[in-house]
Amino acid sequence: MFSDPVVGSDFFGRQDILDLLIKRADSLKSGYRQNVAIIGHQQLGKTSILRQFLHTYRDPAILAIYVEIKLQALDYFVDQFIRSLLYQYLSERETLDPTESLASLCQKASPQIPKTVARIDEIATLLKNRRAEEAYTRLFELTSIIKQETGKSCIVILDEFHRLGEFGVKNAFSNFGKRIMVQKDTMYLLSSSAFSASRKILAEKLALLFGNFERIYLKAFDFPTSFEFLQKKLPPLSMSDSLKSFVVALTDGHPFFLETIASRVKELSLAKTELEVSPRTVAEALQKVLYESQGPLNQYFLKLISPWTGPKSHGSHLLILAALAKGKNKPKDIAMAVNRSQRETLRDLQELMANELLVKTGIFYRFHNKLFKFWLKEVYDKKDLSLLGTSAKAEDFLASMEKHIAEHEEISRMENGDRIVALFKSFQSEMVEFGEKKRQLPHFTEFLSLIPSGSVVPPGESYRNFLAKGHGRCWVCQITDQKASEREILELVNAPAKEKSAPTKVLVALRGLDENAKLLAKEKRVLTLGLSRINMLMDLYNQPPIIQR
Repeated sequence: MFSDPVVGSDFFGRQDILDLLIKRADSLKSGYRQNVAIIGHQQLGKTSILRQFLHTYRDPAILAIYVEIKLQALDYFVDQFIRSLLYQYLSERETLDPTESLASLCQKASPQIPKTVARIDEIATLLKNRRAEEAYTRLFELTSIIKQETGKSCIVILDEFHRLGEFGVKNAFSNFGKRIMVQKDTMYLLSSSAFSASRKILAEKLALLFGNFERIYLKAFDFPTSFEFLQKKLPPLSMSDSLKSFVVALTDGHPFFLETIASRVKELSLAKTELEVSPRTVAEALQKVLYESQGPLNQYFLKLISPWTGPKSHGSHLLILAALAKGKNKPKDIAMAVNRSQRETLRDLQELMANELLVKTGIFYRFHNKLFKFWLKEVYDKKDLSLLGTSAKAEDFLASMEKHIAEHEEISRMENGDRIVALFKSFQSEMVEFGEKKRQLPHFTEFLSLIPSGSVVPPGESYRNFLAKGHGRCWVCQITDQKASEREILELVNAPAKEKSAPTKVLVALRGLDENAKLLAKEKRVLTLGLSRINMLMDLYNQPPIIQR
């Protein structure tokens, strides 16, 4: 565990998710049960959301049972599940020690819920007699029994639920699913950091007729929330918008990384009695957390690559990661960079994807974790993969960070329209994926401005119009920095086109679209590119992201 879950006043953001969980919990009392699954990569704050929900949601008609599945041991899971259930029930009536033993909790609960305790005794006997499958099935029946005895509905919260399959129980998920189907008075709230594995489990093993899960795919903070996070964490210090933008871009809004860097920045600035955080201090903070051997982010990333650093590791996984960090993100280019066949390279890429380090987008492979990519290039490649005697020095790292900060400030001054045109110029007819859809990005050779010479763009509506052509393909594009409405869609659709073939109409809406604009864009077959899609493309073509406050 590299960071502890946060609750209470330390909890930040995610209010929309908390509101949804509270809404689902309230609906359970009314007889409507909707199970929920929260899925996201490591350290994005799933456990903090679950703990905050437990911290804030109090209802005498609901028992919330929380179990974090840590060990590959069924008896430990059973113990934690039952103790959590009994603790939640008894704590409404008396003060309890959270470490109280199962035997003690059963003794206290027996006079009040004898049927439930009797079932608990049966489960213990089944485990003792090594009848694991039956004990596992009976365990999930406890919530129905306590409902009969007390009238209380249960919310079962399983943190890292994908580990249910590690107990050695046959048909662990299908048996679990059968319980979910018949328990209309029990709501299940699941979470998992195994992004690919958990999605597969939900789609194949828990796709139930009456128990389907509402899925929440947890992402990093968006850019405005990231700025608000820094604004909350840094006082009494101030930090320029440019430096905040650099930290947000570097971390991509990842809450664990933001917290770790902001804490070290504040510590160093206060020690230097700075009133405003300096670029040098940010560089020094990054050295402390990313570069130094015991730095928390350095240790975190070393743990991510640990499966391929041991004496029994095989393949070229680390070389592939280093090549990807340097911008080689197509199989052919990666294979050439690591001097391996494409077949070997694809096999190792699949393994890296299975370990949640990479994602595939069309023909591209990329990191879902941008700071990991940065660390591989700026730290690991220079310290661990360099020739003997040429390893990087701390002062070199500091100088490199200060250079990155200056470059970010310079790029941030560029017009968004110019940066997007530069992005489109990078397309070479590659195939990418936008959600479930694949699209080929044309190789454009000609760009023409569609804004009449001498015209003035209205204040607050900073958008550009241009036409991109090449190899028989044509995009008519409009860029807006404001939230797009139906007006922008209609302007784009009605724009005169002198091309022989029907051009693709493209709206780049950097602050998204309102609901009416989304519907109209779908009806008129307008390709819409929001900030997340644009920045995904920026990443694929090794260009820095556009940051919007």
